[in-house]
Amino acid sequence: MSRITMQVFKKVVRKVLEDSDINTEEADKIAEKVMYMFGYDDMITDNLLKTKDRNYFYLLEDHDILTSEEETVTLPSGRRWRIHYWRIKEKKIRDILEEEENNEEDETGIYEDVYEDVWARVEGKR
Repeated sequence: MSRITMQVFKKVVRKVLEDSDINTEEADKIAEKVMYMFGYDDMITDNLLKTKDRNYFYLLEDHDILTSEEETVTLPSGRRWRIHYWRIKEKKIRDILEEEENNEEDETGIYEDVYEDVWARVEGKR
């Protein structure tokens, strides 16, 4: 699966946050921050995050475009260590983007069946 681009991620973050109190500019900042944290990977360890950044991750997890995972490993000393990860849900992001594009097509598609003589009347040509 190909990587999610910054442009795509911004568009999806704007879409999932449109019903919240977060404006487009803030949504873009959140998207940029999150994408910069991931870099070229689809998974990062939670210990890289500051508290404010983690709050963005939780917000996007609530909207189902990020997910958290954990793994327990045994250290050479015999102690168990739990590692927390964050993962981008690429399939969900692509599904949201596809749904948004279909909605945009539906909105413009209503005019495709209008006959040319109707357009001529609307434009005052007849």
